[in-house]
Amino acid sequence: MKTKRNLRLLATTAALGLMLGNVAAADDAWQKSAGVGAYANETQDWAAIEAAAREEGQVVIYSVSSRIAKLVDGFKEKYGIDIIGHDMPSDLQIEKLRRENNAGVHAVDVLFNAEAALLLNEALPDELVWNFIPDGMTDDLDTGETEPFLIQRHSSRVVYYNTALNPDGAPIDSLWDLTRDEWKGRTLLPSPLEDSLSANFIQTVLHNAEEMAAAYEREFGEPITYSEGVLEAVEDNATITEPDAGMEWLFRFLGNEPVFQGSTTKIFKNVGDVQQDNPPLGITTFSKMRKNKEGIYAAAPIYDLDPVFGVSYPTALVMANEAPHPNAAKLLIRYMMEEDGFKPWNEPGDYAARSSIEATQVEDFNLPKFDDLNLWPINPEEIYFTKYGFLALYLALG
Repeated sequence: MKTKRNLRLLATTAALGLMLGNVAAADDAWQKSAGVGAYANETQDWAAIEAAAREEGQVVIYSVSSRIAKLVDGFKEKYGIDIIGHDMPSDLQIEKLRRENNAGVHAVDVLFNAEAALLLNEALPDELVWNFIPDGMTDDLDTGETEPFLIQRHSSRVVYYNTALNPDGAPIDSLWDLTRDEWKGRTLLPSPLEDSLSANFIQTVLHNAEEMAAAYEREFGEPITYSEGVLEAVEDNATITEPDAGMEWLFRFLGNEPVFQGSTTKIFKNVGDVQQDNPPLGITTFSKMRKNKEGIYAAAPIYDLDPVFGVSYPTALVMANEAPHPNAAKLLIRYMMEEDGFKPWNEPGDYAARSSIEATQVEDFNLPKFDDLNLWPINPEEIYFTKYGFLALYLALG
């Protein structure tokens, strides 16, 4: 009886091994056919790619931006190919893709994704996605904008104020002002427990504790001291050895009762509404400036905020593993990197990764260059490997 069980187990193991071998062979064949991974080429035959893409007929994209819908008609007119777009938060894109891959389902071609930490530390090493770089663009991009993944644009979360009711300028000049009594219950932002980009903003502030300490001294005229709540949180957390200014800022900020709202557009509108008497401040997306409407909404970011204007993050274009329409995926990725395909994101506050497009934006919108803004870029490695520690600290300080 034991021998029979062992034989059945051996047969099952052999069948599983054969199945995994077949999957690996199929995956390798797809990589070769798609021209990604070890089979990637520095140059591409775009006439052949376009012909094959037209045969495929459609391209499916998971997009962090609802503006993907604005590409549908132009792409269809130019190439005769349908864009099937699914507006989806970046972290959910990767979770959905992982579940689909595990189930042997390959339904998406491209991810338009702003969760750099998950792309770098999970999706790429797990071969859920592949980097594809259209030829002829590398001279227009920095090295960090082509590897480890292709960056289409740079966005940021910044602090907005109501310009109509503050005609003399911003009512605050420091992140520490958000901890003052007059702003109690009057700062809006997405919940860091629900919005990964909001969590990344807070984490990045925590990662710059020395600069926050210096800003505290500039704001209050004395070295920082730590609240009892911070000292208790540090004592109870085995991974933290000592308090710092980032923790103190977060403790005071949460104690000042910020209002959590799920929509960054709603935050902008609640800040910029010109009909109110006592407008709040809002931490939202830099590009929301496009929502200003004369007589209805009037808001602007606080460029000279101490110690930092905001937190920046990239939005990447990557090809999904075993994409069913790999040629259409390549065509869409190239299109979204070009001037026509970038138009939906050609707005003040969304900076193209391609320097030639950014130069036009700076001139058209009368904005500083992206590199001249006082922004803290997220550190994807640090964000990823400190995420759970951050969540524990956040809950302890809140």
